Amino acid sequence: MENLYFYIAFFLSTIFILKLLYRRNQNLPPSPFSLPLIGHFHLLKQPIHQALQTLSLQYGPILSLKLGSRSILVISSASAVEECFTKNDIIFANRPNTMAGEHFTYNFTNTVWAPYGHFWKNLRRLVNLEILSNNSLQKFSIIRQEEVYSLIRQLFKLSNGEEPQKVEFRYLCSLLTFNIAMRILTGKPCVGEEAAITDAGKKHIQDMKATYFASLSMNVCDFFPVLRWVGYRGIEKGMISLRGRRDEWLTGLIQEIKQEKTSSLNTTTVTDEEKKKTLIETLLSIHESDPVQIKSSKASC
Repeated sequence: MENLYFYIAFFLSTIFILKLLYRRNQNLPPSPFSLPLIGHFHLLKQPIHQALQTLSLQYGPILSLKLGSRSILVISSASAVEECFTKNDIIFANRPNTMAGEHFTYNFTNTVWAPYGHFWKNLRRLVNLEILSNNSLQKFSIIRQEEVYSLIRQLFKLSNGEEPQKVEFRYLCSLLTFNIAMRILTGKPCVGEEAAITDAGKKHIQDMKATYFASLSMNVCDFFPVLRWVGYRGIEKGMISLRGRRDEWLTGLIQEIKQEKTSSLNTTTVTDEEKKKTLIETLLSIHESDPVQIKSSKASC
C-alpha cells in the first residue's frame, strides 16, 4: 500500500513539474493556479459570470484557463475583444470541436460549424445566393405571409369558442417557425392547419424540436476525452442514436423529393425555375452538378 501511495505521489509530482515547464514556454496570459487533470474547474462556481469577473479583477482583463484538456481564453476588455474580432478575426473564426458538433453537423460541414477556408467560403456564397438574396427572400415572402395568416386563424378559432381556452403561444410560435422552414425546404408544412392544435400536431413539433434542436454545447466528455473512450453515461451513444433518426428522416425526405422530381419530368415539361422550387431541390441540383461544392445535402439542410 505504501508503494502505491509513493507511485501516485511521484506521478502527480511529475505531471505538476512538466506542466510548469511547459507553461513557461507557451507565453500565455496570466493564469491562476490549476490542479492536475481538472485544471481550473474548481474555480468556476455558480454563477459562472461572477466567478470569471472575480478572476479578471485579480489577474487582469485577459487570462487563460485550463478546463480539463481544453485551453480557454477569458477576455473582459472591450478593446481586447475588438482586436480579437476585427484585426484577428480569422484566427478566432473557427468554433471549438465538440462531440455534439461532430455528430450533429456531419463532421463540421454546415455553414455555422465549418472551419474557415475554401469550403466555408463556398457555403457562405451558396447561402447568400440561395437563401439570403433579395430574390430568395422575395420568393419566400408569400410562404411567411400565408403561415402568419394561418397562425391568426388558429388564434381566432381558439378565442371564438363557447368557453375561454388557454393559448399555448410558445407552441404556436414554434409551429409558425417549423412550418415556414419546412415549406421553404420541401414545399410542405410541418403540421397542417387542421392538425395544428391537436395532440398529434403538438407531439410532432416536440419530436422535431428534440431531433433538430439538440444541444451543441460542450459536455464533460469534451473536457475529459478519456470519458468518451469509456462511453461515459452513454452520452455519445445517445447522440449517435439521435443522429440516426435524423438521417433516416432526411434520407426519406430527399428520396421523396427526388422521386417527385423524376415523375414530374416524365409526365410534363417544366422550366428550370420550377425544378428549383424548393430549397432542397436547389441543393440537390447544385450537388448533382458540382458534388465538391456541397459535400452533404443533409448537412446543408
